[in-house]
Amino acid sequence: MMPDFEPLFELKENLYKETCPVLIQSGVLFCTEPEEEDAQPQKMVRLTFRNIDSRPITALYLDLHVFDKANKETEAVRDRRYLVPVAGRDETFGEDMEIPVGEAASSFSVAIRKIEFEGEDVWNGSTSFLYENMPARRPLADAIEDKKMLAQYRRDYRTTMSEAGKGDAVYVPETYKDLWLCTCGEVNREGEERCYHCGAAFEPQLELFENRELLAEHLAVHEQAKAEEAEKARLEAERLAEEARLAAEEAARKAEEERLAAEERVRRRKRNFKIFLWISIPTLIAAAIFVVVLITYLIPQHKYDEAAAMLENNQFDEAVAAFAELEDFGDSAARIPEAKYRKGHYLLEKEQFDEAVLVFEGVLEYEDAEVMITECKYRKALQTLESGAYTDALQQLEALHEYEETGVYIELCHFELGMQAVKADDLKTALLHYKEVNAEHAVEMQSAFCDKGIEIYEAGDEPHALEYFALVTEEALLPKIDAAYYTSAMQFMEAESYDEAMEIFVKLGEYEDCPTQILKIHYLKAQAAEAEKDYALALEEYALAGEYEDAQRKIRDLKYAYGVQLLNQGKVVDSYHVLYEIRNYFPAYKLLVETSAYYRYVYDRNVGPNPNHEELEIVFD
Repeated sequence: MMPDFEPLFELKENLYKETCPVLIQSGVLFCTEPEEEDAQPQKMVRLTFRNIDSRPITALYLDLHVFDKANKETEAVRDRRYLVPVAGRDETFGEDMEIPVGEAASSFSVAIRKIEFEGEDVWNGSTSFLYENMPARRPLADAIEDKKMLAQYRRDYRTTMSEAGKGDAVYVPETYKDLWLCTCGEVNREGEERCYHCGAAFEPQLELFENRELLAEHLAVHEQAKAEEAEKARLEAERLAEEARLAAEEAARKAEEERLAAEERVRRRKRNFKIFLWISIPTLIAAAIFVVVLITYLIPQHKYDEAAAMLENNQFDEAVAAFAELEDFGDSAARIPEAKYRKGHYLLEKEQFDEAVLVFEGVLEYEDAEVMITECKYRKALQTLESGAYTDALQQLEALHEYEETGVYIELCHFELGMQAVKADDLKTALLHYKEVNAEHAVEMQSAFCDKGIEIYEAGDEPHALEYFALVTEEALLPKIDAAYYTSAMQFMEAESYDEAMEIFVKLGEYEDCPTQILKIHYLKAQAAEAEKDYALALEEYALAGEYEDAQRKIRDLKYAYGVQLLNQGKVVDSYHVLYEIRNYFPAYKLLVETSAYYRYVYDRNVGPNPNHEELEIVFD
């Protein structure tokens, strides 16, 4: 938008800094005329920005640095915010906003600090002023002086690079910083594969510009095709002229025959009628010739040309009807199945597969119509597969037998359906599809079996989980199952459910530290029994704990406590047998020697040896 005032200072057009999502399209310092008499003129800065990013912009923040005539900074406007209703790609904004500055302002510079996009994306800039104006574009006509080569470049651009003929090749394709500049004149970001305006990729247009030999080859092919087309048109014109000549000769011959017959009749009439006939017959002959040529050739040829044009414009049904009206004129009859066949191809490319099949079925004898029917069904099946409707896709693909890569996609359908069944915990269905997948997908499905089994196991249904685990034969996956069991066992340990944990550790065998965890469980169960004064059970568990921590030392202390407990319960003989095993332990020895009950119930009855008569190495600790 051009200013309606005389600018005091202007930025260069299209300033850009690397990675910035916008161009500073223009910037101007101007002075407003006050509306009131006593008011002072106010200097203003107006900036226009152009979004060159695919993301819509909602806000922009900048620093404005103002300088006087001596290029000394007089003021700085910090974090000036531009709120944007939503500026899409290539849209401009800011031209309606003005920033007031001081009277001393003579010039200014801009640093874009931050840009916010629709959503949560943000681009962060800096306080740097290094925004440079983009160089002027070099016209393509200056770079390619040969007019034929220039025309060929533009022709290749329209037909093979741009989308649907969008844009024109005007400038030399080039790069600037992290941008690339399309031949159509538009600016694109480094990460954009195709021009947002015309759809052309950068590399092909640059390669064609730099490779003049390739461009010359394209020009030679074009001129050859053009020459062939001209020659074809010349031959067609000669053919039509020859047909017209022959038709005229035939009409003349018939007219001459009629004339001679008429002369014979005229001789029998009066002389005055002879004069009349000699004048009128030549006129009638000429009219007859014209009518014959008009009816037999000119009118049908015009209709034929119209039908051919309809066919080229994809008006297939109209072309079929027009060729049908021409009946036997030229190759009209042969053009009817051609038109239907081409309609089938057109519908196929438009992905109207069912309609295309119906058309091809109407011309089964024409060229490869039967093959094209299979191609339509194949492409429809692939489209169904891409949509995620794997059951329908599988049914369609299985009907195509060995066509193209049908087998690959059938296997893929089985894989996807199998994975869906695993997710839905439909193991029976999953197994049916598992049998049909290849080795690579089989490993993926085994991984899914493993994960599903772990999920079910962790939910508490081990029998069902085992159904999945039984299908896992891949060596690399087995540790995951062991790890799941191990984690569950450790959770039982934390919950002091030692029997459940023991059962799992025993199953795991030598996995990780399972043997140690089994010893630990016996040790913990022994501690629990000891706390409950169930010394018999505690002794049994400490014995099973083996060398875990101080289990063996615990046995000696616990046997002493157990012997005392039995003695207090009046089970003197049982107490004696327990204490006798640790008789070299001083407290036990002392108790065995000093307790009269042992004399009454043990020694006097010769139940066991007399400690007084043994030589023992007594332990006092």
